[in-house]
Amino acid sequence: MFSTCWSFLPHRRWPVKEIPQELPRSVCLRVTRRCNVACAFCQAPPTSRSELSVREIGEISRFFASGGARSVKLAGGEPTVREDLPEIIAAVAGAGLRPVVTTNGFAVSTRAMDACAEYAGEFKFSIHRPSIENDDVLRRKSFGDIERNLAEVVRREIGLSINSVVAPGGLNLMEEMAAFACERGARKISFIPVVSRGRANGKREFSFRSGELTEVLHHVRELAQMYRGRMDVRCIDIRSRDYWIVENDGSLWIERATEDADVRICGKEALMSTCSTRPAEAG
Repeated sequence: MFSTCWSFLPHRRWPVKEIPQELPRSVCLRVTRRCNVACAFCQAPPTSRSELSVREIGEISRFFASGGARSVKLAGGEPTVREDLPEIIAAVAGAGLRPVVTTNGFAVSTRAMDACAEYAGEFKFSIHRPSIENDDVLRRKSFGDIERNLAEVVRREIGLSINSVVAPGGLNLMEEMAAFACERGARKISFIPVVSRGRANGKREFSFRSGELTEVLHHVRELAQMYRGRMDVRCIDIRSRDYWIVENDGSLWIERATEDADVRICGKEALMSTCSTRPAEAG
């Protein structure tokens, strides 16, 4: 699954020797690197089996809440492979933040839906084709289950949005994806131009040529106008933003367009130490 859960601050540089005092309004937290599909452009493949405990996720969530964050995007890998996802959702909500589950959507449990409904959470379904052809992207028969889960999320009035990866040559699918998202009851669709990370690293088919990204942005503006008042249409391009990521091993990163340009802020031990002191300082 494409990890599409970035949040941004104004683009600036700082000496990364300690956690900055200015924290983002939302942070991505990879609860696992395990996944139940195998997308060719996966940005966070299963290179590590480390996973934070529910208690640790709760502490990290409280830390970001103390710094002004409003939500935590639970991502992977695929977060629904964790049986304790409902408890994770509750821990994030218990910290005063909105839990947002980024998922490929085909194995969402009833318990996870119950937790999102109870704690005013949200689902972001990562869907890249508006038909059964999405199975070819995920490399797993899944579209029927995704459709059923979409309908159930909407029926239960749980927040729903859709993330869709745009690869070179795939601009013609954007209008179809927007129509699909609106028809399924999504409040927002975010188009995400693929970057050369993870499994996509160095692959020519995932490298945009000059001018293609401009076309993507142009399509997004047109679709935003077309769906104004019905659904938000946005573009998330990691090439132009710095994004905050808590990795599955608990380390905190500023993530950029290439892995070589990423900045590691601190490891799990330093982050957890700061988690225990930040609320007192904030008070």
